[in-house]
Amino acid sequence: MEQPRAHDNRRFLQTLVSNLPGMAYRCRVDEQWTSEYVSEGCFELTGYDASDITETRRVTWDKIIYPEDREIVRAELRRLIAASEQHDNTPFHTSYRIVTAQGELKYVRDRSRPLCDARNKTIALEGIITDITDITLADEHLRDSEARYRLLAENMRDLVCLHDLNGRYIYVSPSCEQVLGFHPHELIGTDPYQLFHPEDALRIRDAAHVRLLRGESGFTIEYRMRRSSGDYVWLETMWQTVLDERGAIAQLQTCSRDITERKSAEEERSALLLREQEARREAEKANLAKDDFLALVSHEFRTPLTTIKTLVRVMQADNGSSIEWREYLETIAVECDRQIDMVLNLLDVSRIEEGAVDLTHAKVNVCEVLRSCDKIERHAARSRHQDLKTEIPQEPLLILGDAKALRRALCTITENAIKYTPEGGAIKLSAARRVRQRATDNDEITISVMDNGRGIRSEDLPHIFEKFYRGRSPATARAKTKDQMPDDSHRRAEAPGVGLGLYLARRIIESLGGCIEVESAPLRGTCFTIKLPAYEESEESKDEDDGDAR
Repeated sequence: MEQPRAHDNRRFLQTLVSNLPGMAYRCRVDEQWTSEYVSEGCFELTGYDASDITETRRVTWDKIIYPEDREIVRAELRRLIAASEQHDNTPFHTSYRIVTAQGELKYVRDRSRPLCDARNKTIALEGIITDITDITLADEHLRDSEARYRLLAENMRDLVCLHDLNGRYIYVSPSCEQVLGFHPHELIGTDPYQLFHPEDALRIRDAAHVRLLRGESGFTIEYRMRRSSGDYVWLETMWQTVLDERGAIAQLQTCSRDITERKSAEEERSALLLREQEARREAEKANLAKDDFLALVSHEFRTPLTTIKTLVRVMQADNGSSIEWREYLETIAVECDRQIDMVLNLLDVSRIEEGAVDLTHAKVNVCEVLRSCDKIERHAARSRHQDLKTEIPQEPLLILGDAKALRRALCTITENAIKYTPEGGAIKLSAARRVRQRATDNDEITISVMDNGRGIRSEDLPHIFEKFYRGRSPATARAKTKDQMPDDSHRRAEAPGVGLGLYLARRIIESLGGCIEVESAPLRGTCFTIKLPAYEESEESKDEDDGDAR
């Protein structure tokens, strides 16, 4: 009865061993690791029959081990056996490569237990060898993939991030330091809305975050984000969703690149375009001004020349009285003076803009300049039945400047007042010394030219000192003003001039270190005020001291 039971047990063990994954074995502990037993799994694992290894010994397990691993496996097994003999018969395992009968390379794991004699010396190994080629290759592929992705993440310039559904950072690529100046771990778990520019945050929420949660994906927006240094960079970000196995949105992904330089270039291009457009408008304005100027100049030349020519023809054809001829000649003289003044004004503009005007700087009594201007302009005021009043202080009003240039500027302003004041109106010239308000300031000499004429419209006031500018009449278009001077088609008063007088006056006054101001209201008159630094006697002493020192 015992023999059948032993046979059954042996058969059961053989069936069990044959069904084990891999190959069961027993080998001696010698130089060749001579196999005493290998299971039927040997063929599937190595391509050799079990008899090739245990009976005919056509091949040994030592030879099956891949040559480059052979010495490593031997050394490792000796080390494990020595350690086992010092302690206990603890199982151990090792991994290596084998070469099959077909020349195929396989990765195997060898789990074995030492068998010891009575002196605790290891005499054999029993174990199981399993094929781990697929697992090993998968691991290697995974490690290679991880290495490639790590290399890509560490070297790419774009900032790649994963966010939870609330937007908080789950993963931040190493390029974060280059783009934002933060180490990636500083941002994990934080809310990116803390870094968005306040002016962009709401737009990002509506144009990106909300759209992602609705299921949209793969769109790009531009916005500003704060760096660790506190300044902002422009980012262009691709927004995408990450789905789970059920197709639900699990995470949000962003891929951002720094476009600050591009935005700066765009802003520069926009600024350049604006400058070009402004330059074009200025050029068009200059062309219009030129056309306007040519029309005015042609009119101003043609009108007096026509008058002169007509009077000359009348005088040639008519032996009129001496009184009539004197009137004709006086008119001709006035028109000639008008031509000369216009030509001189044009030449002065050219010289002033070229910086060719050479003004003297001598002590000038403003009172004498006022007397001279009164003498020059009184005839023009009398011819229009205007009251020209000049108030001259008793004490001298001294400045350091050019008397002729100042007289010309003052006469120009006075002529302008006479021209735009109706017949019977009044013009008043005055001057005074204004005491300085601070110890560091000089006293001022102020010269005023006031009239009760038509006045200047508020929209014309900022432009009256510009070249060729002639303000419009406060009256309606084509209507006659109080002094019966109709306006032209541009609603400018038909008074002589091309719009250079006030421009020249301001340039002269500024060249003398002063300024000119104007106050006016339509139909209520105008007041021009010239302000010049007063001459201090100490300045003369200083000049003399400087001369002595020299």
